[in-house]
Amino acid sequence: MNIMQAKIDKKQLNSLLLLLGLVLFLPLVVFFLGRRFDIRPKASLAGKAHFRLNSQSLNVSSGDDVNVLVSLEISDPQVRVSAVSFPLLYDASKLRLKSVAPNLGTVFTEAPWLDDTGSVYPGAESQYNFVGMALVSNKSSNELSGGTVTLANVTFEALADGDAVIKFPDNNSEMQVVGTEL
Repeated sequence: MNIMQAKIDKKQLNSLLLLLGLVLFLPLVVFFLGRRFDIRPKASLAGKAHFRLNSQSLNVSSGDDVNVLVSLEISDPQVRVSAVSFPLLYDASKLRLKSVAPNLGTVFTEAPWLDDTGSVYPGAESQYNFVGMALVSNKSSNELSGGTVTLANVTFEALADGDAVIKFPDNNSEMQVVGTEL
C-alpha cells in the first residue's frame, strides 16, 4: 500500500482536527489576551493609602477659578504606588469643569482612562457630576513613588456664588490603588 492510497480512520481524523484547531486557535487566544500582566507582588493597602484634596477655597464667587490638587498619601514607607483610579465629584450647579492635568512624567507614565466630559455620576450620588481618571506607572518597583504623590490638578470655573462641593464618592467603591511593597 503506498501513501496515496492510505485511508485515515475516524480516530486519526479527530486527532488531526484537534491538533489543527489548537495550532490555529491558540495564536488567536494569545493575540486577544496578550496584554502585559504585572506579576509584581501586590501590597496590602488597606489603611495605608488615603486620597486627599487640597482646594484653595470652596466658597466661590461666580467667574472665579477653583484649583484642586488631588493627591494620594501612602502612610507605609515600604509601599510604592504603581496605579490609581478614581472619580472626583463636583456640584455642577456651582462649578464647570475647566481643565484636568494628570501628573504624568515623574510619577506616572500614562493615563489610560480620563473622563473629563462632566457627566452625571451614576448611582447614589447622582446629584453630582464627575471627572474620572486612571494613572499607571510603567516603572520598576524601585523607581516607583511612595509618600505623598500628586495625582492631578483640576480646575473648575465657578458658575454661581456660594459653597461648592468637590469630593470623592462616599463609599470609596470606585477608588482603587495598586502598589507593591519593597
